[in-house]
Amino acid sequence: MPPIKKASGLTPTESHLAKLADDTFLDLWSWPNVFKKPGKELCDLLVVCGDDVLMFSDKHIAWSDAPFEIAWKRWYSRAIGESAEQIRKADLWLKQSPKAIFADGKCEQPIPLTLPPVGRRRVHGICVASGGEEAASSYFDDPDGTFMILPNLRGKDHVDFTVPGHRAFCIGDVDPDGPFVHVFNMATLDVVMREFDTITDFTKYLNARAELIRSGKLSFSPSEAELVANYLLTMEPDGEHRFPTTSDVMGANADADTAIAFMQGEYAYLVRSPEYERRSTANRISYEWDRLIGLFSDGVLNDTQFRILDTDPTVEHAERALRIMAREDRVQRRVLAEAIIGALEALEAQKMGRLARIAVTHDRSTGDKVAYVFLVLAGADEMAQEDYRRVRATMLQTYCLSVLHDDRDLQLCVGIAVMAISDMGDSEDLVAYPQQDWTPEMVKDLRVDRENFEVLQKPLELKTRSIRAISFPPDPASEGMTRQQRRAMERQRAKQQRSVRRSRRDARR
Repeated sequence: MPPIKKASGLTPTESHLAKLADDTFLDLWSWPNVFKKPGKELCDLLVVCGDDVLMFSDKHIAWSDAPFEIAWKRWYSRAIGESAEQIRKADLWLKQSPKAIFADGKCEQPIPLTLPPVGRRRVHGICVASGGEEAASSYFDDPDGTFMILPNLRGKDHVDFTVPGHRAFCIGDVDPDGPFVHVFNMATLDVVMREFDTITDFTKYLNARAELIRSGKLSFSPSEAELVANYLLTMEPDGEHRFPTTSDVMGANADADTAIAFMQGEYAYLVRSPEYERRSTANRISYEWDRLIGLFSDGVLNDTQFRILDTDPTVEHAERALRIMAREDRVQRRVLAEAIIGALEALEAQKMGRLARIAVTHDRSTGDKVAYVFLVLAGADEMAQEDYRRVRATMLQTYCLSVLHDDRDLQLCVGIAVMAISDMGDSEDLVAYPQQDWTPEMVKDLRVDRENFEVLQKPLELKTRSIRAISFPPDPASEGMTRQQRRAMERQRAKQQRSVRRSRRDARR
């Protein structure tokens, strides 16, 4: 397969958007400036990973010198209205012509990804509207210059100054009859993509955000940052984030039909808190997982994948494994990265020839049970590189097939092999195997390979790791507490947060 050349954005804001997308979604799944016909752009950025399809439309429109109401209507129409229309048309095109998506203006290079079926497809429209920040700062007499969230505004209400409660630079549901369109400027998009910097975390936030705005349960938020803060600070017992409900904010006796409002300052408070610092510290190791995905996807895009097990590398084979890796959220990536790094360190400390670990998780999109096999193998200094990698790949294949054979509930096994510390540098292999239709011959061949490589000869030879972690690691002060004591402390903290919210709300009246 020849190397694939991607666009990098045609304008400064598009280039910044492309860089953000590569950092968050990783470059195999984010495609700037894709085309549907020669010279006809589909959207400014298309992201496809699993069942999620994100369509970005970026508009930088200068504020006009016309009277304010006219200037707002013009700016909104060009910066937001036209983006919503572009997203709606792109959604229709992807339904009708899912294979006619090209990485170049001449439409000679199709993007190497397959769209999910329409019935499973989750479409997210994102409008990035810039150019009105200075006017917004002046209008609100606030240096922030970002949009306020006012969910009662729908469609043309945004430019109708006769609508009760209407205000310029306030955004609700801009296209109530189409896919939900999230409206950000570049500053707020930076905040959102910094806090939710995996495809799974990002799309979960977008889904929750769209549901909240269309539910009628939010009356107002002074900025996107306050939406982010309230989402991050509200968690289910299993650690999943959500937006607060009326009872979260006002107590158990609150009227469930009362819409809540978020207050200014929550995000600023959050980023200065010890909880946020612990979260940032815990996330550091997780970027090793991002590095591995980037390494493998770079090999796909530049046609530099290593040929293993006498099989020519293909985009389809690599993307299947990378897609599962990319759908891991930030918390999951911490544990997975720790497993790989821990295996490398343990092999070095114990002077072993190899070390393998298995982690069991679930595909974050489909819910399918998935296993990872991490294999670290020494010996690269003792044989030719090609021979070493052939041995390592065969051993990795044996581990993966053994795991699938022993647990028929698994739908996929992803294998990652890395080199032990060596003077030869680094090398990594990636494979993915779906659950097999096992025949007696396959079982026999696998048994021979397991014996030859001494792989999983005993049921407990390797510890299977189920992944469990939470976004905000607990305060070290809670160590040693029972579950009931920790729950009591969490309830007290939630009560304190409700009290702080009420105090801030009362102070603003």
